[in-house]
Amino acid sequence: MGKRERRRKKERAKRKHQPQQQPAAPQPIIREYPEADPRIRIVIKHDAPEDAQRVSLLYWEIKNDGSWARTVSSIGVASNIGAIATAHSHAILLGTPCANCSEPITVTNRSWANKVGGKYLDVGSPSYLCWDCTAIQKREEAERQRIATEQKRVELEREKEKAEELKRLIAEAIEDEEAKNDSPRCLPEDNPLALALYVALVSYATRNPGKPLPSITGIGSTGWTGDTFRDRDLLRALYQANAIAISRETSAQAFSISADGDDVRFVVDDVMWRLIGDRTAAQERAEKITISFKTQPGPHGAAKREVFTSLTDEMEVADVASYLNGLLTKKYDYPEVPEARREELTDVIRRGFGHGYTSGQMFCFAWRAADSAAAWKERNQRMGPPEAASASVTTLNGKIDKAIELHHAIPEYDVPRWHGSPLALSSFRRLTADIRWVYNREVIDACPHCDRNGLKETVHPETEVITMERCTHPLEVRDELQDEEPNWWDDTPDPADP
Repeated sequence: MGKRERRRKKERAKRKHQPQQQPAAPQPIIREYPEADPRIRIVIKHDAPEDAQRVSLLYWEIKNDGSWARTVSSIGVASNIGAIATAHSHAILLGTPCANCSEPITVTNRSWANKVGGKYLDVGSPSYLCWDCTAIQKREEAERQRIATEQKRVELEREKEKAEELKRLIAEAIEDEEAKNDSPRCLPEDNPLALALYVALVSYATRNPGKPLPSITGIGSTGWTGDTFRDRDLLRALYQANAIAISRETSAQAFSISADGDDVRFVVDDVMWRLIGDRTAAQERAEKITISFKTQPGPHGAAKREVFTSLTDEMEVADVASYLNGLLTKKYDYPEVPEARREELTDVIRRGFGHGYTSGQMFCFAWRAADSAAAWKERNQRMGPPEAASASVTTLNGKIDKAIELHHAIPEYDVPRWHGSPLALSSFRRLTADIRWVYNREVIDACPHCDRNGLKETVHPETEVITMERCTHPLEVRDELQDEEPNWWDDTPDPADP
């Protein structure tokens, strides 16, 4: 091997062990304006054509005060200039730091530069972010959205499972309610209003065969007894006594999962009901309750009758007052009777009932009072609807007084369809009339089957022992007294009342 060959071998070995140098990465073109105190740094892509470089520099150049050195239109066609500059360059606002990291903010066009840095590109940024921070913020927001979406999906899945569980529990509860067919174990004897409501429920079911007993919500504001709070307590008492059960027609909205999650609970106001047992058995129970109201002796029986008849009287008075207010608002477009006169209205209506007028006759009085009050307003133009509504109370009082004094015959009016009476009122009205018939002094005196105390002898069917029991007076007595209608609102005391 010669010297020349050895030298070539050494050079090849040297080149083999020397690291290969990478070609330098192309660098962008950078300019800063103004040169003395830069406010903006222009970054032009390394591969931008010469014409694009020229346009970008002209586009981004600013004066010493920070305003743009020239208008876009003075450079060339405005649409082309902006497109070329933004496609090949961007700017960094040296005097406008990022609100998050304090690095200068990068902008892509002049309008965005003025929005971020102000007219002279020297305003601090209280809210704008640099590209990196913006990207981070977007990633964080995307992550939050992802988490929120996942949480919503999980929540919807949980709600779906909960709804399915509720549906299953409701179905089981309805099946349990449908299985209730035994007679009530023990009706709430210490709750006369619940017993009276049961009679009304039986009456409703008899008039509407095949239909469920409506919910309190379905009836409306008057409910069964004129007070939805009272209805709720009475229905709950009958339900606990196994006298009524929840009907299959009840909406699922009436149920919710209990606190322990193992059972369902229901809202009494929204539940539809059914009587437990067949209709004949329910009618027999209602008849026994009716007889008990009419004949149960002793102070307990007297107290039961007093509680029930007092409620019926209260419902009758409220029903007439509601009818009068309905006339004022629906027929004449007046306001209701003023609050200050409602107690007086109640006293006037109660006095009318006390003189023996029926509910139909009191409806007649109310109609005439509203009509006369409206006519009085028309004759006195200075009077407005509130005065007419107030005057209806005075007019009603005067018409009742005049009818009592002159013994006028008052017709009975049927209430219109728009008037909503408590659903149990008609049943309560019949039961109250039956009770007062039994204890009315004139009826007792005319009855040939009982003594002066309203009692008659009877033989006990099992022991055959002769006992005294309350006489309910046969119908022929009613025929004898039909020419002189008895006063059901008299003050004759209950003989069983101590």
